[in-house]
Amino acid sequence: MLNGRYAQRRADELARLVPMDMGTAHEEASFFASDPGQAITYQIGKLQILRFLSDARLQHGERFNLRAFHDSLWINGNVPISLHRWEMLGPRDDVHTLDSAGGRLTL
Repeated sequence: MLNGRYAQRRADELARLVPMDMGTAHEEASFFASDPGQAITYQIGKLQILRFLSDARLQHGERFNLRAFHDSLWINGNVPISLHRWEMLGPRDDVHTLDSAGGRLTL
């Protein structure tokens, strides 16, 4: 089975490169092999949050509070990062991009 061999190779790699036990590594590798879109979705979200964090640190300077940033993400829930950025920092650039796509975006 191709997916089984692929998942086993990836599990071996995860267990070797990441502090992760073999059972967890196998579960992770199997999951990402069965749903490859999840990995790219995770990575895109991570990059959006890192950009948001960087922008918040730059804009707030010495007043930046990591705990408050983190709490804001959790309190506001599972909404697009562009809306978090708009609420906390003010720029509408990402929101405008979503608005201009109109009905062309599908989820």
